[in-house]
Amino acid sequence: MNLSVTLVTDNDVVRRLVSDFAHGLGRPVTAAISPDRAIRIEVDDDVQSLVELLTHVALSAAKAGVDVAEPICHVRYQHQSVTSEVTLTLRIAEFRIDSAAGAGA
Repeated sequence: MNLSVTLVTDNDVVRRLVSDFAHGLGRPVTAAISPDRAIRIEVDDDVQSLVELLTHVALSAAKAGVDVAEPICHVRYQHQSVTSEVTLTLRIAEFRIDSAAGAGA
């Protein structure tokens, strides 16, 4: 499966933080052709990589002081044997960090 996330945000700090994080994961990051002010990140086809990346988008928005719903994430995927590509457009509606159940026990 081919899987990528295009992050669209007007905030340079969010783009830089997410780009640095993706590079740290060893994921290729390129400037998106369209829209402007966007980066495209190739993602492994495992769920953990995608969840980590989307979580970091929220963390980066919070750190930059922008509404976590401001960045738009277009998640595109295509199975190898299929000619069509599916795009899911996501905004983070809520973000919080809680203690894990049983932490410190």
